[in-house]
Amino acid sequence: MLFKDLFMNFCILATFSFFGSMLLNYLNAHFKTSTYIKRQWIGLFFGCLGATLMQFTFPVGDNVLLDLRQISIVLSISMGGSVAGIITTIMIMITRIILSPTIGLSAILGLINAATLCIVASWIFSRSITFYKKWLYSGIALTIIATASLCIVLGRNEIDKVLVFIVVESAATLFIFMLTRSLRKNNELFEKVSKEAQFDFLTGLHNPRAFEKKFEQLQHQETDMAHSLLFIDIDHFKKVNDVYGHPAGDAVLFQLANVIQQSIRSTDYGARKGGEEFAVWLEYCQLTEAKMIAETLRTNVEKKKFILPDGKMIHITISIGIGMYPALMWDELLEKTDQALYQAKQQGRNRSCLAQSSL
Repeated sequence: MLFKDLFMNFCILATFSFFGSMLLNYLNAHFKTSTYIKRQWIGLFFGCLGATLMQFTFPVGDNVLLDLRQISIVLSISMGGSVAGIITTIMIMITRIILSPTIGLSAILGLINAATLCIVASWIFSRSITFYKKWLYSGIALTIIATASLCIVLGRNEIDKVLVFIVVESAATLFIFMLTRSLRKNNELFEKVSKEAQFDFLTGLHNPRAFEKKFEQLQHQETDMAHSLLFIDIDHFKKVNDVYGHPAGDAVLFQLANVIQQSIRSTDYGARKGGEEFAVWLEYCQLTEAKMIAETLRTNVEKKKFILPDGKMIHITISIGIGMYPALMWDELLEKTDQALYQAKQQGRNRSCLAQSSL
């Protein structure tokens, strides 16, 4: 019977750990700037885990039923930090009171147990140590705190039951650590692959595929708010490659990407279209502001000293085409902005030109 109950508890822990990892990935993708929201959801999710585990107790002797709710607190803190851990702990406390309205010694110790573990584990996970050590120290703290409470309730005559609990708690903690470590590695690999699929390996800006996806997203927005587009091309870039070599050209592209990022707004979307061509989506940006951003970028590039791999410093210039929706319709925005870039080249380079509608 004990092994059946333990198997059930381990299955619940594994299921919640897996879906908790999926939830964290979803929140990271959709709430990149809302850390507090992410922590709230993680705390609520693992609070449900703690409440569920309290429904699946397992016997360690006559009239002695235990559960693994404490592990949900450590899990919550490991994924969502102290805020998530506090929310999980509060949910466990509320569930404990609901399940046992009569507050006896066991209930009081359970509440103290949860609060103490939350404080200790939050402190451990805030330290600059490895993930393995964080779980190791938290697991030790969990076992010590839970064992102390159990000894008070059972007394010295029930030491065999305490030992059984220590073995079970330690095994469960080790199991969850190994599972979360595996999920963590998979998540890191997924993030790496996702980043490689969206970002240019040389400049760190978004790649052409991500640029096209962003264009499609903007097209499907049900709004007539202004969006501006910059097409950027390095003037006489071929000479840089021919005179100084391709490594020098790569160094220039990398440094130019940094200048672009520093010259645009934090909400703007920079991309490398290919070769020496770049693009920037300026969301919710009127034409006047777009022209100011383009001029700031052009000036910053003109003034910058680009350092080559051999230590030499050179200057470059860029030409910019500027387009804006809804002055240009979506189906002509890319083409007309590219024509404006070509026009800037024809007029002498190191300047920006505004795209004109066909109408």
